[in-house]
Amino acid sequence: MSSAPDRTEQRQLRYFGKVTASVSHELKNVLAILNEQAGLLQDFAVMAERGQPLDAERIRRLSATMLGQIGRGDAIVKRMNRFAHSADQDRATVDLGALATMVVEMFGRTAATRGVTVELKAAGIAVSLSTHPFALETLLGSLLDRLTAAVPGIGTLGIQLHSLAAAAQIRMSGLAEQAGAVTGVLESEDVRALLTALRASAGFSRESGELFITLPGDIDA
Repeated sequence: MSSAPDRTEQRQLRYFGKVTASVSHELKNVLAILNEQAGLLQDFAVMAERGQPLDAERIRRLSATMLGQIGRGDAIVKRMNRFAHSADQDRATVDLGALATMVVEMFGRTAATRGVTVELKAAGIAVSLSTHPFALETLLGSLLDRLTAAVPGIGTLGIQLHSLAAAAQIRMSGLAEQAGAVTGVLESEDVRALLTALRASAGFSRESGELFITLPGDIDA
């Protein structure tokens, strides 16, 4: 029978696979657009060979589109690279804002297909903590995945980060009418196991409609 840490690692591996599949889908979209634009370039080359005049403005627009897609692809690969390297360290001091930004960016397409915009609101000050980076990314990503699946079409799911005494807190807002769904997500085995691995606690305020995740400033303290 597997131990609890082994089960947590399996959950992290499943999450890694889900993110990789999502990223590969985004990259395929980029390549599909570039392939289409390359086809237009071939058409222009044939026109030039036949002595037909070329539309300079169309070529400029085509170039701008291709450069935009190359930039998009580069950003996707860099994000995936940061995500992959987060699994290298069991413990690290992380910038919670940067970590949350990466997870939200990677999850944006999936959330949008469910009618949800995930909006990360900038913290007034930098929020950092010593933790297991990949486990924290898995927790945040799993929460976003489960919440948007449980309450599709809610509009905007806000995320705020706060620095507390010897702790950090993630607050998700916009869930005032979704108490049952939020409770179900927090009680799921995967989320509870990740909270335990991170020595974190979770709660939900019916009054404010906010989900709270409280993390220790130092997981080993």
